[in-house]
Amino acid sequence: MKIINSLLLFYLFALQLSAQITHFECGTPDGADMERLTANLEAAQSLETRSGIQYLPVTMTLIANDDGSGLISEDQALDGFCRLNENFESIGVQFYLRNGFRYIYDTDYYLILGSGSLNPSSLKVPNTINIFVSEVFTEGAQNCSGILGFYSPAGDYVAIDKCTMDRQSFALSHELGHFFSLAHTFFGWENENYNSSQPTPTVIDGIQVEYVDGSNCSVAADRICDTPPDYNFGFGVADCNYTGGAVDPDGVAVDPDETNFMGYFFNCPSHIFSPIQTNVINADIADRTFVSGSPNTADINGQANLTYPINGETTVNNNVTLTWDAVPGATSYLLEINRIASFSPSFVVQRTIVNTNSLELSDLLPNLNYHWRVRPFNETYTCTNYGAGTSFKTGGLVGVTQIKGIESLNIYPNPSSGAEQILLEINTSETLKTEIKLYDTQGKLVRQFNHQFNSGTNSTSINTQNLSQGAYIIAIQTENGTAHQRLFVTR
Repeated sequence: MKIINSLLLFYLFALQLSAQITHFECGTPDGADMERLTANLEAAQSLETRSGIQYLPVTMTLIANDDGSGLISEDQALDGFCRLNENFESIGVQFYLRNGFRYIYDTDYYLILGSGSLNPSSLKVPNTINIFVSEVFTEGAQNCSGILGFYSPAGDYVAIDKCTMDRQSFALSHELGHFFSLAHTFFGWENENYNSSQPTPTVIDGIQVEYVDGSNCSVAADRICDTPPDYNFGFGVADCNYTGGAVDPDGVAVDPDETNFMGYFFNCPSHIFSPIQTNVINADIADRTFVSGSPNTADINGQANLTYPINGETTVNNNVTLTWDAVPGATSYLLEINRIASFSPSFVVQRTIVNTNSLELSDLLPNLNYHWRVRPFNETYTCTNYGAGTSFKTGGLVGVTQIKGIESLNIYPNPSSGAEQILLEINTSETLKTEIKLYDTQGKLVRQFNHQFNSGTNSTSINTQNLSQGAYIIAIQTENGTAHQRLFVTR
């Protein structure tokens, strides 16, 4: 199924503008669901005032290409979710990650609005708020600009570009506003520029232009009467103060609310939903059916204290169980293993989310230093940081004769001088299902595949084309353990 055609004209128009965009442009179709907004405005008038916080279930799906490239880091995803909850806290709405993050490795879905991409509606989880995180319109969007998010009224899901997921952006909150039926404060002006040299029109793109006195606020623009007129003044403004001198059709000076989530003023330190917008959100929530749940709602104030290995310790071998003290309020932990102490993203060996305060590792490379740290969180509270990291060194190589079932192992040619592949020959005493990995000396995984060896002498090839000159380690992982062999590439 392709992305619905009714959106394409808007997206193509917006793409022409993308070079001028300083940060975020919304791809939600103009007036996505004004009928639902009208119904929510009416329902809000008789909605009972509620107390306490509403917790809403979110299915956050992280999409990558077939080979895993392009996947947002869990750090970023947690930061973006943190910002979302901070933004909705003042109106008594909080979101929780139902069943943690969901991962999809499928290039057909990765570039959500790309030509030929599949519609993610088929991936939705019913009765939850579905948020898809990948890249939206342009792979590797320059400076995080262009169409970076949208709400699909037909699919009832939100898509957001991974580059907006941080602790400052309001992009995801803006799109959730659309999910709850809110329109842009400047509705009608999405495809038009205000021209101060011309009289302000009374109708723009078929939509009534809102007057400052509020005389037509219930039928004009966003139909929200406590948001002042905004003729898309925020587009391209570098600060949080509009001084353009615009006037309404009566010639009255317009003073927009730069801090409203549904506008385009990106550089304000904080944003708000107005009281009537809040009532509309509550009415929309009341009209939806969400799966019931009892999320952990505790705040987390502590950090993870790492207990084993002791900092700087050399382990007996490369099979290591990492442990740390449980953190009050935490139900999950994001663990990062890195080759360098600064925890540079370029040297990440592994990031893993676990629900206990330990993790057993069986495929680290021997005789290498590793650095690790832990970030606690729970379903609702992700505004946490990593605790202090520590390091350890793995033990020596595991000989092939120490792995049950492997009698001998040979690699040739070794050194490899420009060959496009090498041959891995194993003599086994039983059938072995293996996972074969090739690492460089920094611990970066450069090749990976599965292979079954039958009893006797077997061989398989490993592609070495485009490998840089240097030393590599081949890891042959079986259910009985992992054997390692060194490979040298010369050019």
